[in-house]
Amino acid sequence: MVVLEVESADEWETVVSGCFVPLRCAGFEPSFQGRMEHTGLDEAVSVSLVSTSGTSADRTEGLAHRAHSDDLHLSLQRSSSGTVVAGGGSTAVRPGSVTVYATDRPYYLDYSPTGQQQLIVQVSRASLGLPRNMVEDAMRRLALPGGWRAPAARNLFSYVDALPDGAGTEVGETVRDLAAVMIRSSFGEGSSVPRTSRGLRHAVQEYLRVNATLRGLDMDAVAREHFVSRRRLYQVFEMVGLSPASVLRAERLRIAERLLRDAPDRTVEWVGYESGFSDVTTFTRAFGRAHGVTPREWRRQTRSASSSAA
Repeated sequence: MVVLEVESADEWETVVSGCFVPLRCAGFEPSFQGRMEHTGLDEAVSVSLVSTSGTSADRTEGLAHRAHSDDLHLSLQRSSSGTVVAGGGSTAVRPGSVTVYATDRPYYLDYSPTGQQQLIVQVSRASLGLPRNMVEDAMRRLALPGGWRAPAARNLFSYVDALPDGAGTEVGETVRDLAAVMIRSSFGEGSSVPRTSRGLRHAVQEYLRVNATLRGLDMDAVAREHFVSRRRLYQVFEMVGLSPASVLRAERLRIAERLLRDAPDRTVEWVGYESGFSDVTTFTRAFGRAHGVTPREWRRQTRSASSSAA
């Protein structure tokens, strides 16, 4: 990862143009600050976290005409707001918005309000393996329906937000896979299941995290939800020494820990039930294996430690 921090307009234009494509930047805040965290995964995909105190960027027709790549920008607006203009249309963005536009065509980004942050995947259109018309329609639409709330968008951006150490070609292939699934699923066409093992595993992990409190959720149902066999489901987790059932249990236990700490007047039975466990015995047994104490004892120890710290 390359981390670059600047405090001037000229420096920021150089940073942005070097990490993405040449842009004209303007509209800077008087006390401008910009930070770029950029990771190149391979020749066709990179990930950047961009934070600024407010600016605008213009990919002019002349600059776009000289483009040597067919890259897409898939951008998640993490904070503040703005406007993206491309292809004769425009869309307002706010936290949670996801936009899609091409770097070999003119575009204008108005991110002038302060406190901006975008998480951006830059990826070659050809490397996605999607029908050309589908990609064109996605760019024409500019904003992804549902934004961050769409499961496939959440899968992509949660994955790139926490890239594993030593990220490289295999991770780049996973990012392309998740990006293609995000675009494809936004039209309700084709398979919405990642084809790579890493991509499928991450999608299932996100599904389990979001649905952990659903009592009765079993691995057969999870496999059906992702259009894979139970064997395939377990296989992608066995590759990293886990099982989907253990991931679900761990997520439920994390929820239980939070509830034990933040809802001191609630019973242990209530905590277990709200965390997704079917009964208090199963909850107590799982909690004891993970922590070596019962939920009640853990709550008492945690409360005592907090009182001592105060």
